[in-house]
Amino acid sequence: MTEWYYARGGQQYGPVSLDQLVEISRSGGLDPVKDLVWTPTMKDWTPAGQVEELVQAGATHSLRAAAHDGTNFHTSTDATSPDALPEIPHGSVPLDIMACVKRAWALTLRHFAIVLAIGITYLGISVVASMIMGIVDYTFNLVPPPPEVPSETGIWTTFAESDDASPLNSLVTQVLSIFLSLGATRIGLNLVSGKQISISMLFGGGKHLLRAVGASLLYALMVCVGLVLLVVPGIYLALRFGYFQAAIVDRNLGIIDAFKYSSSLTTNNRMNLLGLALLSLLIAMVGCLALFFGLLIAFPVISLAWTAAYRCMQFGPRALLDQPGTTQPMLANQAL
Repeated sequence: MTEWYYARGGQQYGPVSLDQLVEISRSGGLDPVKDLVWTPTMKDWTPAGQVEELVQAGATHSLRAAAHDGTNFHTSTDATSPDALPEIPHGSVPLDIMACVKRAWALTLRHFAIVLAIGITYLGISVVASMIMGIVDYTFNLVPPPPEVPSETGIWTTFAESDDASPLNSLVTQVLSIFLSLGATRIGLNLVSGKQISISMLFGGGKHLLRAVGASLLYALMVCVGLVLLVVPGIYLALRFGYFQAAIVDRNLGIIDAFKYSSSLTTNNRMNLLGLALLSLLIAMVGCLALFFGLLIAFPVISLAWTAAYRCMQFGPRALLDQPGTTQPMLANQAL
């Protein structure tokens, strides 16, 4: 019996028989355009409306219509790489935010050990750096101790109870945060794409650092100005240009080109990204309710969901799937 697989809402199902697949499609369980089907005799995932076996079996009028209305739903891949997914026209496919979250959840559980190790390393470096800069502030009197805590009470008491930080402290902390976030962005992109990841990749963002610092300052400025202007413009700008850092890391773009790429990529999907932002907030709240252990899952799921959305807007819904019959992401064999 030939095994069939189908993908719906970013989730892969199967194996099922052809009769079962026909029954699923007849009951309305397959969208002829959005849902994909694969069997070992096929080279790649194919929209359900183009699968001749389903059409011939009379699997609903919608499938027959989609197959014969002259619309080409399948985009050919790069001839130089038979397994490659083509980059779709930006804004041509609506972003399925639930599919992105489901994919992020699956990848988090699949790679939980290395994801946890990377998260602990990231947090540990940030905490240690903050402590070191606090000591520097105290040692060189860069920030006076708070009035209610005499300086002679000790370095740790003064540092712990002071809410102030010197300009040098703030600058170093922000640059370090951007540096680590560049590495984390590369890790997230690789994880979603099925590429190799490691803790050492956290420290691989040096070549992008100056551009990322400049872009981050410009992004923060435009969003802050937008928020002052009745909030909504700030939210719009944040969603439109929010993938500038991913564009810098993924495409090695300059500051302006990274903003242009993010603007183009998010075309027609900014309301969906707003929905993803609200859903991310809900996931974070649920993680907080489960205390420490909940956050260990919530943070990587949120981060990977946004990265999955980035890849989905680049390459379409198939970028959220595994290669048929495997746990290898569709982009694993693709040069990115």
